Amino acid sequence: MTLASASRTHAPTRAACGTDVTSLVPPPPPVWLVSIPTTATDGRKGVQLFAVPASSVHDALTLATRRATTADAAARRRGAALDPDRATTALPAGRF
Repeated sequence: MTLASASRTHAPTRAACGTDVTSLVPPPPPVWLVSIPTTATDGRKGVQLFAVPASSVHDALTLATRRATTADAAARRRGAALDPDRATTALPAGRF
């Protein structure tokens, strides 16, 4: 295969039944911005932000909370306590 032939675009592939198989692939879920409030040991307040792909608000909150409880996330917030019950979500304006 030459470089020229590898860069060509191809028409959608048809399955044996005649279905356009490219339409069978679901679009990726939107990326949600999840903000989880934090409280440092000295009482300072803050937030830890997560960008998570999810199909719903509930799934976004669940995934962000799971990520927030990892050792890497705790180290990044310098051990500040999480308040996931007060977490908020938003879809970014650009929908990246």
